[in-house]
Amino acid sequence: MAELKKIIVGHDLRAGGETALRSAAVLARRCSAELRLVHVIEPQHTYQRLSHPLTSHYSLEEIAQKSGAKLRALAAGPELAHLQVEYEVRTGKPFVELIIARRAWQADLIVVGGASKQDPSFLGSTSERIVRKAMVPVMVAKKVLSTVAKTFLVPTDFSDCARRAAQEALILAESFHGRIVFLHVVDLYPLYAVGYADDFGVALPLPPPPPEVMEGEWQNFLSGLPVEKVRCENCTEEGEPAVTILNQAQRKQVNAIVMGTHGRTGLNHMLLGSIAEKVVRKAHCPVLTIRPEAFQFKMP
Repeated sequence: MAELKKIIVGHDLRAGGETALRSAAVLARRCSAELRLVHVIEPQHTYQRLSHPLTSHYSLEEIAQKSGAKLRALAAGPELAHLQVEYEVRTGKPFVELIIARRAWQADLIVVGGASKQDPSFLGSTSERIVRKAMVPVMVAKKVLSTVAKTFLVPTDFSDCARRAAQEALILAESFHGRIVFLHVVDLYPLYAVGYADDFGVALPLPPPPPEVMEGEWQNFLSGLPVEKVRCENCTEEGEPAVTILNQAQRKQVNAIVMGTHGRTGLNHMLLGSIAEKVVRKAHCPVLTIRPEAFQFKMP
């Protein structure tokens, strides 16, 4: 995402889609990028229509026309003035169609809204799946990205994926003339220790790493990164990773979190991946997730 030129915006024609669109517009203006608004209509099965008597009786074609008219009005609205905006309406599973639309248009980033309190299933069914499956960075925005964003939190486990996320965060922070807070969380109760707690009678914490070890890890991680272009600080905390990241985000009043989605294990949906999903689910600020370059999307 070093050169951000095309942004896909998943718009559900609700408040979440509006938040995604406004956040994407901030990035588009910063990078002179094009926007493509994508609304996906998920067809209902017969049993769903029968069990919900208030379900719309419009045909898919009529719904698509109405949705297209709404997207056209958004694209021509004052908030997107002076931006190059396209739109399309697709039919199918939202997360699948958004990823296919991204591939067809060769977009560099997908931006989607987070779940509302009234519709908590949206994040699980769409945003989280896009975070897991998309080959490009994904921003999940429950809050509009500020036009004057100044602080970006970058959690790291010192893995290659985390390093790539740091590279993207530095580019982003430089464009906003902001600063980076790098955070490493030492989990003294890792998954495998808790998993064998019954065998040992108690989950024994690991000893914290000595300061010289952490200093070496930080030096190795930061070496070669263009940190001289942006004001940076790094900190190490002990605790449960997702909770600590969220607490630090609030404490530092960050405008966005940028993090990788795979950790040192190299296993899909493990460690850093599961932590990223927890952060996406709970964070109040936009979260930009970065996938490994080698990741290949597989159809569900």
